[in-house]
Amino acid sequence: MKGISVALPIKLDMSHGLAELGGEPHVFHCHHYNCFLQKVVEDQSNIVDSRALLTRPAVEVVMSELQRLGSDRAGVEEIFRTLGFGKLDLSGITAKGGTARLSSSHYAMGWLSKFGKSTSTVCHFAAGFAEAAARHLFRTPFAATETKCTARGDAHCEISIVPGGVELGASPGMGALATFGPRPAFATQTSIDEGAIIQACAGLPLSGDAEGLVHAFGVSLTRHYANYYNLLSFRFVRAMEKVGEVEAMAAQMQLVEAGRVCAFNTFGGIMESAEWEGLIKPQCKTREDWAFGMVAVVNALGWGRWSIAELKPGSRLELVVDGSYESNGYVSAFGHSKHPRCYLATGGAAGLMNLIYNADITQRPDLTPEFYEKTFQSAGVFVSREVECRAQGASACRFVAERL
Repeated sequence: MKGISVALPIKLDMSHGLAELGGEPHVFHCHHYNCFLQKVVEDQSNIVDSRALLTRPAVEVVMSELQRLGSDRAGVEEIFRTLGFGKLDLSGITAKGGTARLSSSHYAMGWLSKFGKSTSTVCHFAAGFAEAAARHLFRTPFAATETKCTARGDAHCEISIVPGGVELGASPGMGALATFGPRPAFATQTSIDEGAIIQACAGLPLSGDAEGLVHAFGVSLTRHYANYYNLLSFRFVRAMEKVGEVEAMAAQMQLVEAGRVCAFNTFGGIMESAEWEGLIKPQCKTREDWAFGMVAVVNALGWGRWSIAELKPGSRLELVVDGSYESNGYVSAFGHSKHPRCYLATGGAAGLMNLIYNADITQRPDLTPEFYEKTFQSAGVFVSREVECRAQGASACRFVAERL
C-alpha cells in the first residue's frame, strides 16, 4: 500500500463529508466498482451510445478541475498518477493533436483482473481525461479515442487526439450541498470511536505509486471524480428511459448491483485488512460493531456522512446519509426527481448487511467471485431500497436493508 507523496491541494470538508480538488468532489472507489459500472453501460451499447456516455463526463469534470488548478502538462500527468488512474504521457500531443500514451492503466488492469481479456478498448475514462488535458493545455477543442489497449492484448494503451469534438456541458462542481441535521441517537450506541477511525484513514498513504496505481485492502483504488460517476449514471438512466420503462428499471437495478459489488469487495477487503485488524477490530465488542466500524471508514471516503439509525441484529438496517455525493450531483445537475437516485449507497447498504450476516466477514472468507454469487443467491439475502432521497426533496437520504 505504498504511495508516492505529492502535494495535491486536496481539501477535506468534514462538515459535508467530502474531499475537494480544484472545485471537484473526489471519492475513493475500487476497480471492482469502476469496471463493473463501465460494463453495465457497455452491455447496452446496441441501444445507447455507451462510448459517449463513458467518455464525455470525464472530459467535462476534468476540464473543470484543470482550469481551476491551472495545471501545466507535468501537473496534469501528476494528477492522473496520484489519483490512481495509471501513468499518462502527454508529450506526444501538440496544438494539432497527437497521441497520449499509458504505460499503466487502472481500468485496463482492473478489467483484465475482473473480466479477463477484452475484445475492445476499455480506458474510456482515460481517453476523456486526455481529451480534457489537451483542451486545457492548448485551448482548442479536441476529440479522443483509445486505439490500443493492454486489456485487449496490446503492449500499451494509446489514445488518439484529433482537433474537433463536441461542445461540453458544465460540471456540477461541488453540487447542491446539504446541511447536516443531528445524527440519529442510535448512531452513537457502539463502542466504535468514529473520529479516531476517520483521522487514521485520512493519514493512510493512498496515492498512486510510480506506475500510478493504488494497491490497498486487496483492491486497486482510485480517488475518482464523484461527478464522473454521477453524470455517467444519471445520463445512462435517462438514455434507457428513452428506450422504455422496463429498460430504464433494469438499468437502475444494475447500478444498484454495482453498489453491491463495490461493498462486497471494498468493504470486505477493508474488514480483512491489517489496518482493520490493528485499529478497528479491537474496538468491536459485538458483530454489530463491525457495521458501525465500516460506516466510520465510509465517512473518510468522501461519500457524505453515513449514520446507522437502526440495526436489528441479523434482520434490518436503517441507514441515513447526509449529503450523499450522488444526491449532491443529481440535484445540482438535474433538479427534482420523482424517483430515488442514490444507486451506489442503496447497493452499499445491502452489501454491508450481507457481508456481516450472510458472508460472515468476521471469519475472513476468501472474497472470490464464486463466493459473491453464493452469498447473494443464498436464502435470506439482504435487499435494500432508498425510502427517502434528497433528489425527491427530503433533507437527507434514507435506506433500509432487510432480508428478502
